[in-house]
Amino acid sequence: MAKRNDPHIFVTIAAPTLAAAEAQAASVGTSQIGYEWRLDYLQDFADLERKLHQTLFELRFPHSIATCRRVEAGGLFNGSVEEQAQVLGAAVRAGCHWVDVEVESVNCADSGLLRQFKPAKVLVSYHSYRKMPRFGEVYRRMRRLPVQAIKIAGHVPRLADNLLIQKFLKTHRAGGGPKLVILGLGPAGLPSRLLSLKWGSAFTYASAGAHLPVASGQLPAHAMRAIYRVERLNHRTQFFGIVGTRASVSLSPSMHNTAFNAKRVNAIYLPCETSRLADFLTFARHMDFSGFSVTMPYKRVIIRELDWIDPLAAQIGACNTVAVQHGKWMGWNTDAAAVVEILAKRLRLAGSRILVLGAGGAARSAAFALRGEGAEIFIAARREMAARKLAQAVSAQVVPWGSADGLDMDAVINATPVGMAPHADAAPIDLARLRVRVVFDMVYYPMETRLLADARGRGLTTISGLEMLVAQGARQFEIWTGQSAPRALMEQAARQGFGYTELD
Repeated sequence: MAKRNDPHIFVTIAAPTLAAAEAQAASVGTSQIGYEWRLDYLQDFADLERKLHQTLFELRFPHSIATCRRVEAGGLFNGSVEEQAQVLGAAVRAGCHWVDVEVESVNCADSGLLRQFKPAKVLVSYHSYRKMPRFGEVYRRMRRLPVQAIKIAGHVPRLADNLLIQKFLKTHRAGGGPKLVILGLGPAGLPSRLLSLKWGSAFTYASAGAHLPVASGQLPAHAMRAIYRVERLNHRTQFFGIVGTRASVSLSPSMHNTAFNAKRVNAIYLPCETSRLADFLTFARHMDFSGFSVTMPYKRVIIRELDWIDPLAAQIGACNTVAVQHGKWMGWNTDAAAVVEILAKRLRLAGSRILVLGAGGAARSAAFALRGEGAEIFIAARREMAARKLAQAVSAQVVPWGSADGLDMDAVINATPVGMAPHADAAPIDLARLRVRVVFDMVYYPMETRLLADARGRGLTTISGLEMLVAQGARQFEIWTGQSAPRALMEQAARQGFGYTELD
């Protein structure tokens, strides 16, 4: 077996047949990555050596890790350790360069198990699916084994726990002994997957496609390489991100990382999902973030962490954009500016009658911004008290929810989540009961909501949430970099980004 340098990214391939596995691998289509073959997913092991050798031959013998994880270690293989060793041995003879043996199997056998796979290299793995492992304790136990690499993957409950991974990798990457791979599992562990190579991990893992993740938090290989550029990060790379309780499915990383790449900005934009803002603040300050986006539910509470806030954002009481300038955290609301920019292309805002559906953060941004342009604002929300409070703040009129009969509006803005997947069959208002020219839906998934489809069917002017997403994101980019945003590329990336998330 020829000796070759190992790639930085291994794509995990898991399928019930080798033919299906080969199709997955072929779809990735690059010689600069390796493949982890999850053989425990196979339904038939008959003639495995010959069939796998043929598969590897068809793929020109890529760098390969053979894994056959037993049920006891979180895999699908029901056989004994001896039967597992037979499968892995067949994979080595077929042409795999590495075998992955989980520590549970090692504990059931002696070290002779690890010596029988020559000439392949051996990686021993430890997985903790429910809690963060004690890295030092696990590492000390595993580094005594006759292996070439150690992999530790653990559930990451908090963003700040990524810092433990960073510290451990930086401490041990220069030492002797086996190569070290450490990854965080789950949405909060995404930063570790994206930054582990920079921190000193020997390699990292990706999925073959958007809907083919084998481990929690795996991202597609294309996104890892082309969007996040994980192999090209260095000590000068700036950090940006998005914080929210569903940040892991946001389209903003695809959009902003594409913009950074197009404008040759050495930066990475990370999904930072957490249920506690304080958790993100610890992570962002330690990582020395240069800026970040803020989404639900932190647009209001972030304000008290800022050193300066734009007057309009202060008036709205919500901030979605933070830039760090001269050590100070400074906040803006680019949602407000985006609403004005988008509607001004279709309407003369001064004197226009605009119905805003909702009374949350998005509705506040729209109402304050448009009122500032001289529009006449009407508020309708299921929470009548919230509607009245917002209406009073912006000198608007309240319309009872569901009572649009006879209203004559220039535009209606849906600032509620009604119509968002997976409840895409819902609409916040019946357009048959409303006379209106422009329908603006802030929901961007799906790209054509039922509300927009109904409006288009009636010949009305429509504005999608995707246009809003790009407009507010472009303004964020310009605040952070001082450069004009590549809007067409950002829109294209956002559209493609639907394929890199698990929104559906």
